[in-house]
Amino acid sequence: MEKLSANVTSAAFADRPAKDLYFCSVDSVERLPIEITPSSKCFGLFIAMDARAVDNESIERVATRLIAKGLVYLCAWGPDCERVHDAFDWASAVANPEPTVDDVIMTTWHSNETLEEALWYFVNCAFATKAYERTCRDWVVATVGNQESREAICVALGK
Repeated sequence: MEKLSANVTSAAFADRPAKDLYFCSVDSVERLPIEITPSSKCFGLFIAMDARAVDNESIERVATRLIAKGLVYLCAWGPDCERVHDAFDWASAVANPEPTVDDVIMTTWHSNETLEEALWYFVNCAFATKAYERTCRDWVVATVGNQESREAICVALGK
C-alpha cells in the first residue's frame, strides 16, 4: 500500500472529513486483505477489477476479511462490478445483521461510469456513516489484476 495524498478534502462537500488516499495493486482479489493495511480503525476501498472470472465465494471471503479489518465503504468499478458489490453487501449483512443508518457499511457500484468518474465519486462523495466517520481516515484505491491501471488512477487523482 502506497500513500498518494494526505488531508484530501471533498470538492462536493466542504464539511466532510479529510481523507488520506492510498494505492494498492494486486494480482488477485485474494491478495487484497493481505496488502491492505490501514492505519486508521476504519477505511474506505475503491476496487477496480474485472470480476467476470472470479467466483462469488472468493469475493465473499475477501469481503469478510476486509470488513473484519475495518472496511466501512466500498466502491466497485469494472466488468461485473455489480456482483462484487453484492458479495460485499452479503458479507456486510453477515457481519452486521441489523444495521442502522448510522452503522451500515456503504457499498456502491459504478458500471456506467468511466474510471475517472468513479474515482471522483470515491474521493468527493463517498463517506463513512456516522458511527464510523471519526475513525475512517484511510481511503484505498486498489486494482486487481491490472498493473497498468496505476498510471490512469494517478492521472485521474491528479498525482
